[in-house]
Amino acid sequence: MKITVYITNYNYGRYLKKAIDSVLNQTEKDFEIILIDDGSTDDSIPLIQSYIDHPKVKIVLQQNKGLTISNNLALKLSRGEYIMRLDADDYLVENALEKLSAILDKRAEIGMVFGDYYMVDESENILEHFRRHDFNQDVKLLDQPAHGACTMFRVECLKQLGGYDESITRQDGYELWLRFIEKFEVSNINTPLFYYRQHGNNLTSQEDKLLDTRTEILKKHAKRKMTSPSKGFAILPIRGSFIDDRSLPFTKVGDTTLIDRAVEFILNFSPITQLILTSPDQDVIDYAKCKWDNNISIIHRPKKLSYINSPLEPVVQHAINNINLGSDYDFFMLTSLESPFKKSQIIESGINIMQIFDVDTVVGVRPERSLLLNHDGKGMKFLAEQGEFRLERNELFKMVPGYLIRDFKSFKTSGKLFGDIVGHVMFDQLSAFRITNQLECNIADYLAKNNK
Repeated sequence: MKITVYITNYNYGRYLKKAIDSVLNQTEKDFEIILIDDGSTDDSIPLIQSYIDHPKVKIVLQQNKGLTISNNLALKLSRGEYIMRLDADDYLVENALEKLSAILDKRAEIGMVFGDYYMVDESENILEHFRRHDFNQDVKLLDQPAHGACTMFRVECLKQLGGYDESITRQDGYELWLRFIEKFEVSNINTPLFYYRQHGNNLTSQEDKLLDTRTEILKKHAKRKMTSPSKGFAILPIRGSFIDDRSLPFTKVGDTTLIDRAVEFILNFSPITQLILTSPDQDVIDYAKCKWDNNISIIHRPKKLSYINSPLEPVVQHAINNINLGSDYDFFMLTSLESPFKKSQIIESGINIMQIFDVDTVVGVRPERSLLLNHDGKGMKFLAEQGEFRLERNELFKMVPGYLIRDFKSFKTSGKLFGDIVGHVMFDQLSAFRITNQLECNIADYLAKNNK
């Protein structure tokens, strides 16, 4: 048997036939299907049982055990040389198995291969072509994993890794990716090979839970790789209203001022052992000395380093030069008071990403799905990388201001805030919320008081 395709289903009966038939109609015919129903309560079971006599289909009915347990069950039952999961609400392009397996047939060193995909709505209208970089030529930093579904593996590779980690309930593809790339090579095809259906019940639409799971995965893998915990310090630049009337350190969000929130967050964040507060505003300096003089380092920054358009490198260098830090720090974190809802687990993920992928800089990002334009002198034009109204695009991100992790040794050598290899950590929408005016401050105050 060449290929095992397993389909995991929980209450997706309205989509399931499309998924099954997209496998049965493949140009590649050497495959089996394992249908795993995970305790559905809709009309899935009668549909599944209608395939009971099909020679290529094996049926597994179980009580709700979750995705990763189902993944391992499929791996155990598989008779194929290669294996791939298809989610019950997605469906394949007719030559997907042929194209993916051809890569594994020709290149024995490859253990995993994946393709681009079409994102569609519930009515199967194509929303966009999601295009990945060329992993065979362009990709050097393997920090953007393959999609968890419709990725084809050599069965022997998965078994060598011990299969999927059953301690996690989501982000199975991300966790497996981190272990997989340590031992095996991966490849991809820049052709759409499946249709990813976007609707309100998608697991990936539950952003907060997804990102929380990802932070736990990163923490676990970083701990496994590190010989000793990394040590870091933080720099908190505050202009203050003396220089910039948009800087609102003493404005309250909920019951706490922005400056109190920012400082106390760092003091309670265990990966950071020292905080440097730097400001040209004497009111800020006096307040900080009165409240935290014994717990943080406070630097009066020259006005010439504090204008709105001033670069940050001299600010960081001035702070470091005025403190006896020693040489045993691994990294520093640049933070801000304008982000009142940041989460410690997301911030720590940046530190872990630096360890796992050996990057010298980590920034916070949010997905950018807006249509971006510029003016070329003749009128507004869509940026080239947007393609034709998002029907074809690479993944785009927007940087979250006020968060950066930097390798300290590399910074001392180059003096540049951004190093040669920049990694990223995904922020949720609330953690990325930033106050730059009074309206946003009012919104933040409402969110804080209502525990949003």
